[in-house]
Amino acid sequence: MNIIRNYYEKTGVPEIMINKKVASFEKNPDIAKEFEHWILTKEYIIEGCVSVENYTAEKISELSEYIDGEGAFSLLIQLRENPQKALNRIKEGFVMR
Repeated sequence: MNIIRNYYEKTGVPEIMINKKVASFEKNPDIAKEFEHWILTKEYIIEGCVSVENYTAEKISELSEYIDGEGAFSLLIQLRENPQKALNRIKEGFVMR
């Protein structure tokens, strides 16, 4: 998880939020592994990638110009942990509130 923690630290995310985000990835090690790959390469894993509710991180990133790697992987976790809420966000087009 050091790669993910370092990523958030470099982007200036407050420590309390870093801990929350890292904990979320720790509960989803398969998604964390793909996120670490994206952090290091800025490329999505294509073959054998994680799919939740028929969405992959790459597919999510293509839905909106505002969803980059980090947002895509976070939404992938949300799809797993709270699918209805995440599907509604996708359906609504990621409206900012």
